[in-house]
Amino acid sequence: MRNVEEARTVAAPRSSVWAVLADYPNISDWNEAMTDSYAIGDPIEGVGAERRCEFGSKGSITMRETVTEWVPEERMVIVADQTEKQLLKQGTMTITLSDAGETTPYSMSYDYEAKGGPLALIYGPLLDRVFKKGFKAFIDDLESAAQARATA
Repeated sequence: MRNVEEARTVAAPRSSVWAVLADYPNISDWNEAMTDSYAIGDPIEGVGAERRCEFGSKGSITMRETVTEWVPEERMVIVADQTEKQLLKQGTMTITLSDAGETTPYSMSYDYEAKGGPLALIYGPLLDRVFKKGFKAFIDDLESAAQARATA
């Protein structure tokens, strides 16, 4: 199992950051890395909510994500438990928010297992760098969406 972490203070109130994250099936509305996302069944928020995320050209890379922990405005844990056309076997994302008034200390920790058995040991460090870069862009997109929500 590998781990990648990213943390930053987001320039938006915690309630706005949470509101963006809590619109769980619609992550592709603000996350530029995704081509589409949608709910899979009920519920659409809280523990047990599932979504399908599509990336790449015409959604050629897909992933199913399921919420396993949901503490409003504090913590969300999401498990990527079904992937297609990725080097990822499975992963668990833990998102933590703190309250700092008009800003939000934000952290994400991703524990993941790469496909490929022993080969994963070779390309694991490369995946770490790709995920780290992607998480920085994710937080940029989240911050923009939360700021827009805060001023709406």
